[in-house]
Amino acid sequence: MTSINLKVPESSSVSSIASNDHLERLKKSQVILEKYPDRVPLIVQPSKNDRAQYPIDKSKYITPRDLTLMQLQQIIRKRIRFPPEKALFMFIDNRLHPITSSIGTIYDEYKESDGFLYVTYCQENTFGYDC
Repeated sequence: MTSINLKVPESSSVSSIASNDHLERLKKSQVILEKYPDRVPLIVQPSKNDRAQYPIDKSKYITPRDLTLMQLQQIIRKRIRFPPEKALFMFIDNRLHPITSSIGTIYDEYKESDGFLYVTYCQENTFGYDC
């Protein structure tokens, strides 16, 4: 699997979460994985530049392991009412992954220490990277 490593400003880093929150999330992810072993806990959030224009009403998801990034992108597009004529990019661990990649495969490699997979989305910038 090929991925592109790009720097995303203000990514969803676990280091910015207080340790109590981290422990709570770790417990929640363990409960989710025990109850739903064929699913993956995700936290989806906009990039710093897209928070005001494209906020998301629900940031925590439990998705099937075989869900592709394309399918997740369609779900996110609907939730944030993203215009169909614009491109939406999804970063995991500051990387763009192939849109056909399964969430389960990405989760196994890129989950954070609290057991969640963090996905950051941003809109296209035609003249260069500025998410």
